Amino acid sequence: MPLTPRDELTIRIDQLQRHLQSQSLDAALIGQNIDLYYFTGSMQGGLLIVPAAGRAVYAVRRVFERAIQESRLEEIVRFESFRQLPDLVRGAAGRTPRRMGLEHDVLPVAVRDRIVAGFPDTTWADVSPAIRTIRAVKSPYELERLRASGTLSAQMIDAAVGALREGMTELEFAARVEAAARMKGHQGIVRMRGWNQEVFFGTLSSGEAAAMQSFPDVPLAGQGPGPASPLGAGWRRIVAGDPIIVDYVAALDGYICDQTRTLVLGALPEKFARAHDAALAILADIQAAIHPGATPQDLYRRALARADALGYAEHFMGHGALRARYIGHGVGLELDEWPVLAEGWTQPLQLGHVFCVEPKIVFPGEGAVGIEDQFAVTPDGAERLTQSEQRLFTV
Repeated sequence: MPLTPRDELTIRIDQLQRHLQSQSLDAALIGQNIDLYYFTGSMQGGLLIVPAAGRAVYAVRRVFERAIQESRLEEIVRFESFRQLPDLVRGAAGRTPRRMGLEHDVLPVAVRDRIVAGFPDTTWADVSPAIRTIRAVKSPYELERLRASGTLSAQMIDAAVGALREGMTELEFAARVEAAARMKGHQGIVRMRGWNQEVFFGTLSSGEAAAMQSFPDVPLAGQGPGPASPLGAGWRRIVAGDPIIVDYVAALDGYICDQTRTLVLGALPEKFARAHDAALAILADIQAAIHPGATPQDLYRRALARADALGYAEHFMGHGALRARYIGHGVGLELDEWPVLAEGWTQPLQLGHVFCVEPKIVFPGEGAVGIEDQFAVTPDGAERLTQSEQRLFTV
């Protein structure tokens, strides 16, 4: 069981404390599962109290014994009631904070109200942007974890190629790939931060079902088993010549790798084959343009221009009003991290930024093709963290 090293946690907390100081915040309270894991190395329920200076305190409601085993933080205490919280915060910060930060983007109002009730003289600020900015830049330790997820992702594509048979339903095909992934240590859950955004392993879909869109903000959703789960693999049977989208997320020890490959039994119809070649060309163009200092907006505009030049502007990243307005997104412990390769994202890329690039071309009512790879920004450009060959997979 890999444990996050203490020096890794120390660096992360130091970065958050520098933000608190810059914003004249006396402390922050961190409670969302993934943020807790990022800053403590454990996901046991409770709150992390981060003072602007001094030692952070991990206050654990459930389960204290596991938190002690998993976290390398020095200060871990029992937290049995919200009535304890003011004293715990005063002990960490040295006094009752005048201004304190919370994760406003994910914190339920009911939980926020319980916290705020104990601090009648405190004003509150949102530290979510700071947390997401810190988490966007991956350390060498995190990059190693992401490379391991990339290996698992390649194994999932290999399992898909080996499992694909004509006449099987998408759900049967998905079950075989997912079982193979679990045998390799896939954690199962794929976490997303956005409100009501959710995914199970990813999406696997074929033929006209692959062009279906649904509630998540993604270019390809699939039909899913039914209205209660309108995403991913459904009951459609796969036939020869179908373009099959395997957009699966490998998730290992918390860190995830987002990869898409298009598969086909036999030959892909010429319309889809040409579109797949265009997607490959767009990916290669964007991959070559990744470097420190480039902006996500520049990469997005470059992809749009290339798609237009290749004749796929109306089908790129979806179709019509529901077209996805991005070409990639940050990936790490969650699937929807920063940066986003989209209009308005003008902060330059930094060393350690990790994101996917996913050119997909959609023909409503007919099908879709595409490819997706995950990259880390390096001094020389980009390291591809996904490992499967960049091609159409013919079975």
